[in-house]
Amino acid sequence: MFVTRELVVDAEFGAARARLKQIVRAADGDGLARMSRAAYEEALAHLTRDDAPGDAPVVSTLVDVRMMGPMKRDDTRAVWLRWEAAGEASGMLPTLDADMVLAAEGQDKTRVTLNGYYESPLDDLPDSERSLLHHLASATIRTLLHGVADALAR
Repeated sequence: MFVTRELVVDAEFGAARARLKQIVRAADGDGLARMSRAAYEEALAHLTRDDAPGDAPVVSTLVDVRMMGPMKRDDTRAVWLRWEAAGEASGMLPTLDADMVLAAEGQDKTRVTLNGYYESPLDDLPDSERSLLHHLASATIRTLLHGVADALAR
């Protein structure tokens, strides 16, 4: 399933480009990898939560986050992301391949767009479960995008 989200950030494009480079290259605890893991794990927690309110997630898993970039594309900067479950859940949970693109939006703003594809390893899901997965994929992307926007605006 395809997912696209975008935000406009109160940051001049040159400053946003420099900050993007910093968060992509930051140590895992401070950068884009951490933001990605947090967004993925938050969605996973909702996906795997037991029906009983207040219970911890049924499954806990590590998330492998790979990135490439930022790369210059015409007048934009792009980062390629791949998220996938690691450990015991590997192969059972969806993977995400996405491009995050920064572009100037006027003089003092930057547009952040994330275009991604969530692939479910479980092709035989009923429509209701596919709908839930799409909702959770959208929520994951939205959470990541807001985290990146906050980091770029600092």
